[in-house]
Amino acid sequence: MPAIDRRLPVAVALISSASFGYELLLFRFFSIMYWGHFAHLIISMALLGFGVSGTVLTLAQQRLLPSFPRAFSLHALLFALALLAATSLANRLGFNPPEVIWHSGQLGRLTTVIAVAIGPFFCAGLCIGLALRWKSAATARLYRADLIGAASGALLIMALLFVLRPHDGVRILALIGVVAAVLVGGFRSSGLDRIVLTVVVLLIGLWPARWLAPVMSPYKSMAQTLLVPGVRLAAETHSPFGQFSALTSDKVPFRYAPGLSLLAPAAPPSQVALFHDGHAAGVILHAPAGAVSLEFLRWTPMALPYALLKQPRVLIAGAGGGGDVWQALQEKAARVDAVEPHREFIELVGRSFGAFSGGIFAREKVHVFYGDVRGHLAASGPPYDLIQISPLGTVAPPAAGGHALEARYLYTVEGVRLALSRLSPDGLLAVTLPLELPPRSAVKMTATMAAALKQLDANVDPSRHVMIIRSWNTVTLVVSPAPLSAQRLAVVRSFCRCRAFDIDWLPDIGPEEVNRINVLDRPYLYHAVLDIWRDGSASRLPVFNLVPATDDRPWFSHFFRWSSFGQLWEQRAFGTASMVEWEYLLLWISLAVALAISLLAIIWPLRPLRHARIGHTGGSVTPLFRALYFAALGLAFFFLEIAFMQQFIRFLSHPVLAMAIVVPSFLVFAGCGSGLAQPFADRVAACRWTWIRDRPSMVAIVILVAVALAYRWLLPLFFHIGASWPDMLRLLATMLLIGGLAFWMGMPFPLGLTRLGRHHPDFIPVAWGVNGFFSVISAIAATILALYAGFQVVVVAALAFYFLATVCEQHL
Repeated sequence: MPAIDRRLPVAVALISSASFGYELLLFRFFSIMYWGHFAHLIISMALLGFGVSGTVLTLAQQRLLPSFPRAFSLHALLFALALLAATSLANRLGFNPPEVIWHSGQLGRLTTVIAVAIGPFFCAGLCIGLALRWKSAATARLYRADLIGAASGALLIMALLFVLRPHDGVRILALIGVVAAVLVGGFRSSGLDRIVLTVVVLLIGLWPARWLAPVMSPYKSMAQTLLVPGVRLAAETHSPFGQFSALTSDKVPFRYAPGLSLLAPAAPPSQVALFHDGHAAGVILHAPAGAVSLEFLRWTPMALPYALLKQPRVLIAGAGGGGDVWQALQEKAARVDAVEPHREFIELVGRSFGAFSGGIFAREKVHVFYGDVRGHLAASGPPYDLIQISPLGTVAPPAAGGHALEARYLYTVEGVRLALSRLSPDGLLAVTLPLELPPRSAVKMTATMAAALKQLDANVDPSRHVMIIRSWNTVTLVVSPAPLSAQRLAVVRSFCRCRAFDIDWLPDIGPEEVNRINVLDRPYLYHAVLDIWRDGSASRLPVFNLVPATDDRPWFSHFFRWSSFGQLWEQRAFGTASMVEWEYLLLWISLAVALAISLLAIIWPLRPLRHARIGHTGGSVTPLFRALYFAALGLAFFFLEIAFMQQFIRFLSHPVLAMAIVVPSFLVFAGCGSGLAQPFADRVAACRWTWIRDRPSMVAIVILVAVALAYRWLLPLFFHIGASWPDMLRLLATMLLIGGLAFWMGMPFPLGLTRLGRHHPDFIPVAWGVNGFFSVISAIAATILALYAGFQVVVVAALAFYFLATVCEQHL
């Protein structure tokens, strides 16, 4: 076997590994630079790059294939350089997502970011496509290498990000591209080729780090805090799950105390501010060996539950810097279970600020648990007297925008119901949220609590179980599984009177008691809560989407309604533009940009092929059915992938982990299905039922639909059972579950191409282009549909597209 035949699969695997690794790095870059909900856009950009490379290869293969080794090596080097250039340019283009509402120039910058970011994927796609065309006899080996490479790229980046910063990972991936170029042997031993290789390697090593480092949006909390004189970065750590930063101030100490009463006799001590990917994530209180008074904590709204309980057993959701833990200890809690999704915060507090924080997480009554809060609640154990979720922790929705598309499974009806089920009979669930004008989060949480109580007991009257108090900038909602007693209501009134807090709801409240201290222009919360008790919705706030979030639609901070857009936009001069969720608008803008680029770069160049090669195939209807077959497969595949990736965020507890596990699993198992498609077709052809012998794709789709429908009903139960499993077991279960579906998803496309190759081989380039075009837009379209109707509807839509493919199969 020639050396190139042995090395080519390795080179393909390396390019595939580096390209998928860059997808994950882009996710980290975008999370730091912008916000953490760009997975759909990143997947679309990768697909767009590969789709454009397929079109270029179709048109230029006659020029490239005769000099394959050199063409592969050159494009592998271009891939390495494109990684550096794309990352640096994307950092410097000045794209700021929140400005899309009022700055039309941001549309051009978004288009430029997308165009720049697809460069590395275009080069990678050309390398892999060239290899598949040049060595068509070894397609199975090369395809397997491609899929294994993608999976290994996910593992490589996840490992590297524990020891390197994201922009250092770009250099590693670029070097992998150089190794792939050398392996294929496309460079001669001439001095010029050696100089080219040397220059590329030197560029990778000497490329300025500041060009690669992500530039944080000026609208993020950390970027704004760093503008304050005297603020400096005191400590920082990185992992695949985020950038965790601690800031201190040498001039004016941080004093963060959300909702602190204006009558508080004591001020907060100095603090260290914590940030996750640039978002505020609580503070570390200065309490060395308990020498500093933390009396101020008793004057915050979060102290209300402790006034109603004696020596409670407490669960802190999102321990962060330990502020809620200190409050629980100060209120004589019998035991404090602090659950923190990000181990890095606990380690940062203990390693860099142990003495400063008074060793809060090493205290005798404090027990720290790492992982998802819902997973901890799903595990068996003694009931809690109090479950506390406050702005001092790391799981509360931030007051700043940019989080409308972040899934928050603790804030869904199912999440609240689970929390209520883990309380003792007189226990309390307390949630403190930022106060917006008009209020949105508090109203939505009230409706969520009411729905959760109804699910636990259909005959319950939720109004007798909920209390709501308000400070000057926060709203605290407390709910109990048991009706609130007259004694508790008296305590609440006394608590609020002493601290000058408003009461917005108690079961026996009268209209004369509301909106008396921190006066709003009208009692929004009181009226909205009355509406919820009466008909289940806040009909007096029709501008916003206040329907409770569910596990099928877990976007608690999504309040946008198209019906209100015109009204808000017309009054933008009065500040209403800030109520328009730029994240949602950006989805539609991204879809339009991806649609335009795909049409221009994938479909338009193939028009000459359509006129020159398929005009003789018969009437216009048959080619339309062929195109529909591959269009339906492109939409269906990524509708399912996006839906399951989003749902597995809940099971795996983090979007990066979901993307790193779910996407490679889809690729690998779909590749296995693709590799076994022909043997499967042979088995179908030997079937005794004559009507399916020539329809292997239909048989595969029927099996796929059956598996998907079974998953639709079984996955929620499985997620509940497996929520408390160890991490490795959940990862393995995820791969196996995805594999059972993806294996069958990998069959219809190659089976369709095989059939097309027998009857209409000239249509194959058009089929590739059509499939690529619809694959690009499907990732964003699936996210939009999920926001409107939920993940289950996305799955049903995908199955409908597969059904359309079975209808079109006979026309191939």
